[in-house]
Amino acid sequence: MTEKDFTAKWIEKIKTELKSFPDDFLRSVEIKEITLPGKLLILPPPLFNSYQIIDENGGTFFSTDDQYKAKYIIYANRTKPLHLKMPVNDLHVYETVRDYEKHLDAFLKEMESEFKKEFPNSKSFKRLSAQTFNSLNLTRH
Repeated sequence: MTEKDFTAKWIEKIKTELKSFPDDFLRSVEIKEITLPGKLLILPPPLFNSYQIIDENGGTFFSTDDQYKAKYIIYANRTKPLHLKMPVNDLHVYETVRDYEKHLDAFLKEMESEFKKEFPNSKSFKRLSAQTFNSLNLTRH
């Protein structure tokens, strides 16, 4: 198996097993609807503990001092929907993001384990895992 084959295999595996965020992670909690722009959103590093989500043109879309709200919007925007269901309670936002990140981390952990078995002398895992996630428009903040 080549590294290219490995990446292709994992892209297919993740496509098949990836849960939908946030729908597959929301419990029966009170939610609010947020309108999204339907385009790429970016989460730059925080500035003075403030998180500014910007759109692809550099305009500020959303500002918050809560990193989990910012992550929630970024993760939910993966497929560029126009509407988003977000828990009203901050604890539920945190729990939803935490559970999704555990889901992504499980893929990374399993992928790394298999990579080390398949390519014991390679140092390319970070590049290949980033490539795999990027091809699926996945981010892990």
